[in-house]
Formats: sequence, C-alpha cells, structure tokens
Amino acid sequence: MSQRISIDPATEGLYGAGGAVEVAGRIFVSGLSGDGDTAVAQFQGAVDQSREALTRLGSSLDDVVRSRIFYTEPSDRDSLGLAHGTAFLNIRPALSMTQVHFLPDGATSLFEIEAVQGSSSSRTTRAYDMPNAADWGYSGAVRVGDDIWVSGVTTLQASGDCLFPGDLPEQARWITGKIGAMIGSLGGRRTDIVSARHYTNVAYVGTNTVDERLGVMHPHHPTSAGITVQGVGDRRLGEMIEVEAIMGATESRRNLSSGRPYEEDHHYCRSVAVGDVVYISGTTSVQLDERVGSPFDAYGQTLQTLDWIQWGIENQGFLYSDIVCTRTYVVGQENLSPVARGLKEALGEYRPASTVVGVPALGRPNILVEIEALAAREN
Repeated sequence: MSQRISIDPATEGLYGAGGAVEVAGRIFVSGLSGDGDTAVAQFQGAVDQSREALTRLGSSLDDVVRSRIFYTEPSDRDSLGLAHGTAFLNIRPALSMTQVHFLPDGATSLFEIEAVQGSSSSRTTRAYDMPNAADWGYSGAVRVGDDIWVSGVTTLQASGDCLFPGDLPEQARWITGKIGAMIGSLGGRRTDIVSARHYTNVAYVGTNTVDERLGVMHPHHPTSAGITVQGVGDRRLGEMIEVEAIMGATESRRNLSSGRPYEEDHHYCRSVAVGDVVYISGTTSVQLDERVGSPFDAYGQTLQTLDWIQWGIENQGFLYSDIVCTRTYVVGQENLSPVARGLKEALGEYRPASTVVGVPALGRPNILVEIEALAAREN
C-alpha cells in the first residue's frame, strides 16, 4: 500500500501535489525550500523537512540515494555543496547541482531527494574522482539492489581542471564514456540505462550533441529530458548528464514510442517500463505532426503535456493514479500560476511529489512547459 504525506500544505495545494510519496519501499520527496534569506538557510530548512518526512515514512536521511539542488545564484554553488556535505557526509548519495533561471516564491535554492527504505546498509557507492565529492558528501554513483543512480557528470575533474573547455561535443563524448564506465564498474551495462537528463548551459544552446551522446542513448533508447539551464558549475562547462540504470534492463525493458520521428532521431522513448516502475521522458505539448499544442499558453500546454504523460503510463499497463513524482520546467515567472493550475487540475486527485523550476528556454520559443514523470506500483 503506497503512502502519500503532506509537508507544506499551502504549496502542495497550489500545485495539486503531495509532500512525499512512498511505494514499494521507494520514497520520492517534492522539491523543498526552507525559510531563510540565504540559499544555504533554505537548503538546511529543506533538509530538516526531508528528514521529518522520511521518518514519518519509516525511513531516514541515511536511505537517500539521490539528491538534487537547484539554485539561482552561481555564487551560492560552493556554499550549497559544503552544506550538502555537512548533511550527507557519511551517506554520499548521487548528487546533481543545477543553476536555474528562477524558483517558485522567490527562493534561491530548492532541494529534492529520492530514498530507498533500509538501503543504508546494503548500498554500494563509488566516488569515481568526482570533483569536491569528499567535502560535498556525494558519490559518483550509488547502487541498491538492481538500481543504479549516477550523479550529474561534467568534465570538471577532481583537480579542478575542466576538460575540453567550451567544446560541448567533446564534453558530451567524454561524459558519455565516463558514465558507461561508472555503470560498468557496478556490474551494469550502458544498455541498462533507463532514464537520462541532459542539462545544457544556455550559452551553448543550438550546439547539437546527439551523435556524441550515443553511448548513453543508443541502441537502448532510454527516456530523456534535454533541458536548457543557466549553468552547471564552471562557466566553461557546457553540459551535465545524469542517468538511472537498472541491472538486467537490457533484456527486460519495455520501450514505448509515441511515433514522433524526433524520438527515433534522438534515440529516446516516450516511456520505459522495467518491473513495477515507468519512467516518462521530458514531455511537452508537441504533437505527432510536430505542431506545438497551445503555443505560448502555459496552462493549455500543461494539460496537453500531462495527456501525453498519461498515455505513456497507461500504455505500459499502469494506472494514471500510479504516478508518484513529476518535475516541471517552466519558461517565464509569469507562467508559474497557469502551470500550477494545470498541474492541480490534472493531478490533484493523485498528489504526486512535485518539483517546479524555472528555465531560460525550452526546445522552441513557443514551448513554455516540459514535464518529466515517474510511475510506480506495489510489487
């Protein structure tokens, strides 16, 4: 029996979300920002809220396998990393830190986690010479059972050097190779990758790295979200990629394409199911004929996007009510309210964990909303 609890009723009511959701031992906590005037204070408050939520769900911070920090000011990155290290020094989840354009309610940091009940004593972690890993309290990759979470990988080295500065294709090629090696060292194969996220620095928008990312994306075609962000750390870094893999997914995965040629050309699927979990790609309102549904209309795009997400879940044999978390990327602060209205209208009955962040651009000028999702059910 799944559990859904509230953490911040006012915000959750606005977005039709739950604070945290537990199903089959996996816990998804909404993006949180605590009180405080600084990004670090907001992060620390979010950690406290997350700790309390995990306790209510029979877990603890020790069970966290992935954490994400979204922040708006580049000057806050190092202090947030160190604050993460203070909270997670002995836990070392996979970590991604992403500079975004804006956050709801004027926040300057937002913290999101995933945990697996009882995993603190059974996990395998690897550092992989990730930059600042010791001080920032994270691992390059974490394995629990058959599941593998890989941190956001860039070409920044533990020494502080940046490989291929300013050369996005070469960065993407190197990152792809490293991710494959990381998964391999934990006993998996790159074809076990089920979900990938590509965060691209806005300064590099328009640079095509489809061929350079083939090692992560082909021939297995995971779900994918390609998101333009303000930055991924050092300004010389153009891309950060994070992935999830499941041991044995090469043979057991069920890939579902919407039929858009774009998906085939870019080597991803609309949804991928393995066992009792469905991953849904970053989805917009683009239709099969490549027309953008509800152009420049954030509310209409939210509803049409969620229609596609429902299609991707139900055509894998799951119920729409199995949706447990969403991550929504929004262009323009003025669009937060219509997006919230659409999310509440479509998902308020199910109350998935929810994270909403602002980005400078999406795939086309008239696209204002992109949403990722995950559905899960009891074994």
